[in-house]
Amino acid sequence: MARYHAAEPILRAAQAWKERCLLRGGSVFGERPLWTAENFRALDRYFVQNLSESEGRFFPRLKVQLAPAPAAAKQLAAELFWVMYLVVSSSAQSGASKLLQIRQVWEWSGEPLPEGSPYLGEIMDMGVAHPGTAYQTHRWRELLFFITMMQDWCALPPERHDALLKDPWDFAAWIEAREHAKARQLRHVLLFLLFPDQFERILSGSHKAAIIKAFREKGGEASIDYKDRLAVDRRLLMVREHLEEDAAGSEVDFYEAPWRATWRHEGADAGIVDAGSAPIRSGEADEATAWFKGRFGDVGVWALGAGEGGRLWSQFEKDGIAAIGWDALGDLTEYEDKEALRAAISALSGQPNAFNDTLAVWEFSRGMQVGDIVIAKKGRSRLLGWGEIVGEYQFQPERSEYQHVRLVRWHAVEPVEIPRDRWITNKTLTDFGPYKPWVRFAFQLMEGRKPIEGQTPKAEYTIEHALQDLFIPRPAYSETLNAISTRKNVILQGPPGVGKTFVARRIAWTLIGKKDASCLEMVQFHQSYAYEDFVQGWRPTESGGFTLRNGVFYEFCRHAADRPNDPFVFIIDEINRGNLSRVFGELLMLIEPDKRGQDFAIPLVYSRPGERFCVPDNVHILGLMNTADRSLAMVDYALRRRFTFVTIEPAFGSDEFHGHLLAAGVEPDVVRLIDDRLGALNEKIRDDSKNLGPGFEIGHSYFVPTGDEESLDRAWYRGVVRTQIAPLLREYWFDQPAAVGTLVDELLA
Repeated sequence: MARYHAAEPILRAAQAWKERCLLRGGSVFGERPLWTAENFRALDRYFVQNLSESEGRFFPRLKVQLAPAPAAAKQLAAELFWVMYLVVSSSAQSGASKLLQIRQVWEWSGEPLPEGSPYLGEIMDMGVAHPGTAYQTHRWRELLFFITMMQDWCALPPERHDALLKDPWDFAAWIEAREHAKARQLRHVLLFLLFPDQFERILSGSHKAAIIKAFREKGGEASIDYKDRLAVDRRLLMVREHLEEDAAGSEVDFYEAPWRATWRHEGADAGIVDAGSAPIRSGEADEATAWFKGRFGDVGVWALGAGEGGRLWSQFEKDGIAAIGWDALGDLTEYEDKEALRAAISALSGQPNAFNDTLAVWEFSRGMQVGDIVIAKKGRSRLLGWGEIVGEYQFQPERSEYQHVRLVRWHAVEPVEIPRDRWITNKTLTDFGPYKPWVRFAFQLMEGRKPIEGQTPKAEYTIEHALQDLFIPRPAYSETLNAISTRKNVILQGPPGVGKTFVARRIAWTLIGKKDASCLEMVQFHQSYAYEDFVQGWRPTESGGFTLRNGVFYEFCRHAADRPNDPFVFIIDEINRGNLSRVFGELLMLIEPDKRGQDFAIPLVYSRPGERFCVPDNVHILGLMNTADRSLAMVDYALRRRFTFVTIEPAFGSDEFHGHLLAAGVEPDVVRLIDDRLGALNEKIRDDSKNLGPGFEIGHSYFVPTGDEESLDRAWYRGVVRTQIAPLLREYWFDQPAAVGTLVDELLA
C-alpha cells in the first residue's frame, strides 16, 4: 500500500476501480460491463453534445439530457461521479450527499443501486481533499473532461493501458494531452488515486506552487514554469523526498503539522483558501484541541438530543441518565455488527437505508465510552446541559420509553440558544470529537463566559457568510450583488417559499460588509401605503392641527447622507402590492443610479420654500415580489425600467439544498422524496400555463428545518405537505378540488 496511510481505504477502492474498470471495462458496483466504448459514446451523444440545450440546476438538467440514454450509460454516469467524489472530504461534501447523488443518477436507469457494495458505505465519508466550490460549480466541465478522456482511453489497445498504468509520468503526460484537461481538478484526483506515491492529495495548482516556493531550498534553486503542471508535480515530489529524508522516513503530508505552517503563509499571500481543512481561523483547531485536552484529556465528546423538543431533559437530569429510542430493537448488544442493526431498523421503519438512525443507536451502545463527554441538545438551536458518561450501555425494558440507557453525571448549567450561524446537525447522536472549535464555543456559551477572541463570527460579513444555507450558487449570488452595487435598485422576484426575504437580508449584510442594523431598513407595501408614509406628508397632531412629517424613506436617506462612505440598503417587501407611482411620486426620477446626489436635488410636493431633496449615492433599494400573487396589478413600466430584476427559483435538486437537509439530520430517503415529489409537482405547475406557470412553483423553504424539530422523517415531511403545501394547492386550483386531492395523495403516498 502507498505511503499515505490515512487514505488506505480510498486507495484500495481506487485500485479496485483500476482493475475492474480501466483494465477490464467492468463496473465498480456490479458485474455488468459499464466502462465500455459504447457507453462512453452514449454519454458523449446525450451529455457532451447537448450541453447548451437546457438550463437549470445541474442534476435536474442532467436527468433531462440522459433521459433517452441507455440504462447502462446512466449507471456508468453514476460510477463516474463515484470516482469524482472519492477523495472529497466530508467538510466539503458529506458522505450522505455524495451517496444521494450517486444513487439518484444510477436509479435513472430504472434499477436500484446495488446494496452491500463495500465502496458505497463508510468510504463515502473518508475523503482526504477539499476541492473548494469550483469543483461543484464547474462539475459539468469536470464530467465533460472525464467522458472525453475515457473515450480516448477506450480507443487505446490493451497493451497501451497496461503500459500507461505502470508508468506514473507517462500516464500524467497522456492526461495532460487530453482535450478539456486544462484547469481541471479531476486531473489531480485521478493522478493521486492511481499513483499516490508520486502525486499528492492536493487539488489546487496554487497550493502546489506555494509549497514549492516555501520549501525552495528542498527543491533546488532552478527556475520552474508553474504553468507546466507536470514540472510542478515533479518538483513537488522532489521537495517531499528531501523532507522525508530530514524526517527520517516519517510520512510527509503538506496539509499536516509541521509542514502546513511553513507554506500556508505563502498561500495566504496569494489569496489561497486552504483545501485541506474546514474554513476556520488559522490555528483555531490546534488551540481548541489543546484546550479540550487540558480540561478533559483524550475522551470523546458527543451531542445527544433529549427527546422530541427536549421533553426528556428534566428526566435525564433527575435520574442521571442519557437515553435513546428504538425500543423495539431490544438489547443492542445482541446485534453482531452495524449491518445487522441497519437491517433491523429498516424492517421496523420501512426505510431501506436508515443510515442516521443506525449510526445513532450503534454509537450509543458501542461508540460512547465511560468518561466521554455528552452535551444534551434540543433540535439544532439549543444546548440544555453537559455531563460525563459514568456507566456502560444498558437495556432497561422496564422503562415505558427510551429503554436504551447510559448513566451520566450531569453538570448544572443554564440552557442556552446557539447563534444561528453555529447551529448543529439535527441528528439524534453526533460524534463531535473532530469539531473541537465548536465544542469549546459550546462550553463558553453554557458556562456564561465571553467566547475567546477569534471564536465568535468576525465583524465583517462576506460572501462566504452569506452563502451558508442559502442554496444559491456563488456565481449567481455574486452577479446579484454586483447588480445592486452598480445599478443601485434590484427586485428579487420568485414564487412563494423560495426565501426572498432571507436572501434579501443576506445581500444587504454582504453589501454593507457587516450586520449593522443602522444601515438597513425594511417596510412592506400594501394597497393603502401612500406617498405620505414613504416620503413626506401632513399628519394630524394631538392638539387638532397638522404637522409636516417625514416618511420612512426620507429619514433613511437623511441618515445615509450623514455617512456617505457606508452602503445603506432599503428593503421593500411586496413591492408590487403598492400603487407604485403614487408611493414613489417624483422619486421615480431620483432613484435612478445616474440621478443621485445634490446635483439632482429637487423640491418635493410638501417641501418648504427653498428646500430640496435628493437620494444619496450610497442608498440601495432592494424590492421583493411574489410572482404567485393573483391580486397584483402589472408593475409600473417606469419602475421596471429603473430596477434590475433577479429571479429566485426553488432549490429542489441542488447540492446546497441536499447538503443542508442532510446536515440537519433529514434521512437521505426523505431528501430524495422531497426532491422527486416536489420536483414533479412543480413540473405540473409550470405546464399549467393557462392558470399558473413557473411563477407559481412551490419553494424549498417549506422544507427547511427550523432547528426545533427532533424528528425529520417521513412523518415530518407529510406534516409539511398537509399543513402548508395542500392549502396552497387548493388556492391555486380552487375550481378543481378533485384534481387537488389527487395531487395531495401523490405527495403523501
